[in-house]
Amino acid sequence: MPQFGVAPRGTAVVKLIAGVAALLVGSQIVVSPLASGSSVAFAETTDVIDEHAFKPLSDQRVSSTRPVAQMNAAVSTGQFEELVKPTPVPTIAPTPIPTPRPTPVPTAAPKPAVFEAGVASTYGEGDGFEGNLTACGQVFRTLVVQVAHKSLPCGTTLRIEDTDTGRSVIATVTDRGPYIPGRIVDLSWGAFEQLDPTGPGLLNVKVYILDE
Repeated sequence: MPQFGVAPRGTAVVKLIAGVAALLVGSQIVVSPLASGSSVAFAETTDVIDEHAFKPLSDQRVSSTRPVAQMNAAVSTGQFEELVKPTPVPTIAPTPIPTPRPTPVPTAAPKPAVFEAGVASTYGEGDGFEGNLTACGQVFRTLVVQVAHKSLPCGTTLRIEDTDTGRSVIATVTDRGPYIPGRIVDLSWGAFEQLDPTGPGLLNVKVYILDE
């Protein structure tokens, strides 16, 4: 039994030694070309000609200790573009709500005060006054609305109102009269018939002055 165990171990040792020898021989073969090739490569690189004709740097170098000449600041001359400023967005003020104004209440014109009250008569109907000149210098016409008064200026506008019926007529003073006591105005037939169309007579009236 011990004899069979020794033989295989010796064979393995022999194979190991042979492998190491082969490895050493191979490494020498690889190293030798590399060593020889490096000399060739070096020889070839030294034979390359520099075709760029580089010039050596100038010796004139700026010393770091020498002060640099001061330069004047740029003078602001000429026209320069202004910076574009954003256009401000206009602020729209809220529209105020109009306050409703109270509707003014129409006021009635003040009624003129009564100038005088008394009896009114009529004239011109068949008494010869038709076509004559009045005291104010106008031609009297019976059918034209006009009134005679004792003292009011010519051309004064009056409103004569019948106190019994409330009817009224507006007439202009064109003559003087009446001269009978108790009467305050004398109406032409054209003015009198607007108060009492039944015929000539006497009426109780109130006189208002409209020119004031």
